[in-house]
Amino acid sequence: MSDEPAPLGPRATAAAYGLVLLLALLLAVWGAFLVPLRWGTVVLPASWAVAAASNLALGRAGARLLGRPGAIGPGVVWVVVALTFGSRRSEGDLVIPGTTPGLVFLLVGAVASAVAYALAPPSRG
Repeated sequence: MSDEPAPLGPRATAAAYGLVLLLALLLAVWGAFLVPLRWGTVVLPASWAVAAASNLALGRAGARLLGRPGAIGPGVVWVVVALTFGSRRSEGDLVIPGTTPGLVFLLVGAVASAVAYALAPPSRG
């Protein structure tokens, strides 16, 4: 008996991948609001940990479902959300500031997405 899970059907694969993308969106929003987290004057790197761990884990999950194309999807969703929150709105609202913690958050998330893509197999198998 093999330890590998049985392959999913096309609908189940699409639903599972949709959940991976939804989680990428939610974790990007959560991480963005953790960027200004401080303990007194000390910046707490919670947003950096969320960005690194979530992008690596979701990239791996996407790769298990669809191979290398599946690994890049969560990273793309994450980057779009993070860059949107890093842009000032007409009202003046800004979630991810252009300070060191904000830029490190963007860098860590993008690098983690690239690593997940690089470690993914070329095709599902």
